[in-house]
Amino acid sequence: MKRSAIIFVDGSNWYHNVKSIIEKPGKIDFKKLANFICDYFNLELKEIRYYNSIPDITDNKEVYYKHIEFLENLEKEGVVVKTRKLKKIKKLNIKIEKGIDVLIASDMIRKTLVDNECQVCILISGDADFITAMQIIKDSGFEAISCCVKTGHASELKEGKFRYLILTKEDIMNNCLKE
Repeated sequence: MKRSAIIFVDGSNWYHNVKSIIEKPGKIDFKKLANFICDYFNLELKEIRYYNSIPDITDNKEVYYKHIEFLENLEKEGVVVKTRKLKKIKKLNIKIEKGIDVLIASDMIRKTLVDNECQVCILISGDADFITAMQIIKDSGFEAISCCVKTGHASELKEGKFRYLILTKEDIMNNCLKE
């Protein structure tokens, strides 16, 4: 019997890293991607959860509405979408994502250890900030796996503590695009 898995997608991390290997990341079908990863590890996909910041509508209406449309389409496909507002730092004139990593990490722990909804968490991100949450899951007898493209996949995630998958351009182009 296959173990159950939930996929946790760090949207911004994934988007910026996958842009390094394919021209149009918006063409990726997240259900196909999730099924490809679960098949690779012989797991049963239970749920896909996508986390992302929302830009401010006053900055650029076109970007805002495209982003909202993308997230709404994910929800129509059955993906659970969790968002936070993009934070502006006026003094530095920059925008940063705040709270998304903590939201993902806490949901990974909750879904596995508290709610017992899965036996395996698959993190689609190359961010080493998740190692502590992944270790808590592993220490509790469950599994946490990381998955990303080569660009942006932190070396700490590949040091042998956790299983991982580095997706290639061919993996994505041949198995994970919308029709």
